[in-house]
Amino acid sequence: MKNIQSSVGSKNVCFPLPGPISEAMMRGLIGLIDVDGGPTPEQSRLLNALANHVLGIDMGSMIKSPALSPLELAVHLPDANYQRIFMQIAIVLDLCRHPKNEMQFRRVEKYAAALKFNGVELTILRDFAHLSATDASSDFFRFYGQYTSDLSEHNAKFPSGDPRELDDQFFDRIAEFAHMPYGSLGWAFTNFYTRCKLVAPGRDSPNPSYYVSHDMGHVISGYEATGPGELALGAIKLGLDGSDANWMASLANLLIHEVGLFTHGTNTQFIPYGSGGDPYYKAGVRGAMDMPGAADLFAEALQRGTACGGDFTKLDHLAIAHMPLIEIRRELKIPPLSKSMYDDKEFWPSSY
Repeated sequence: MKNIQSSVGSKNVCFPLPGPISEAMMRGLIGLIDVDGGPTPEQSRLLNALANHVLGIDMGSMIKSPALSPLELAVHLPDANYQRIFMQIAIVLDLCRHPKNEMQFRRVEKYAAALKFNGVELTILRDFAHLSATDASSDFFRFYGQYTSDLSEHNAKFPSGDPRELDDQFFDRIAEFAHMPYGSLGWAFTNFYTRCKLVAPGRDSPNPSYYVSHDMGHVISGYEATGPGELALGAIKLGLDGSDANWMASLANLLIHEVGLFTHGTNTQFIPYGSGGDPYYKAGVRGAMDMPGAADLFAEALQRGTACGGDFTKLDHLAIAHMPLIEIRRELKIPPLSKSMYDDKEFWPSSY
């Protein structure tokens, strides 16, 4: 399809990682979460899922392998790209510990210091550990704002250069989605909003170009707008391209759906709800990653991202909205989920 032009990011890696790298990472991660009585059940489930999908390790084989201290890990993991992946996983594991734990945070800092890792994400983690929800949210929005344009619909027209300001053509084209053929990307986008009981981005929506791009990611990747689905969407984007923008987007999903730090588009406290109105974030005790199957969904999403043949986040979604979703997925070689989140088998290619 000549209308589809995409790329795989230069920071992309392939999962599972090479054996020696995977073993060093796992031994370091085991040491990372062995604080204050050991890992929580949620952390253990996530680590097991990452071992399976990302590191390609049988956890049973690690029983006799000693954990690596921060300094030991620095020796065994000298490559900066792998160090970055380790720290990203470490930060996710920290955010998945409930209630938040100062000893866990300090352990993350020790590994970061040994790896000479001092990114803005550590400041975000430090804010979450020590500031109020309002102050931590405000600081995060300040950092996140510089990536909003990169995460917005790439070919939208911004009259003033601001992705929040769009011309009439942008909204007219979104309105046309509802009239597009069955099975097309535009039809699937409209159906996604109907199914999830959401309102399509409009002139009164906050950052509509951002949410069009974000929700096109949901449609193309097959992840629903649930807590686990949002975490998985952030993970598959990170697998596609480990850019700073995608990493910050993944962090945003964790801060919303795992720790309930803020609501989309605001700095107010977020209390997300699962099916039937049951809260899955309960006063810092439980996050979306603790829901059944969520850890495997997240870890598989990282692996799916690296296996894709093209980056669906960099498409001009408005220009290809008339195309069949199944053909877009085939062209980009997007692997199907091992277990679909809704009944959409007819929209996944049987072969690539």
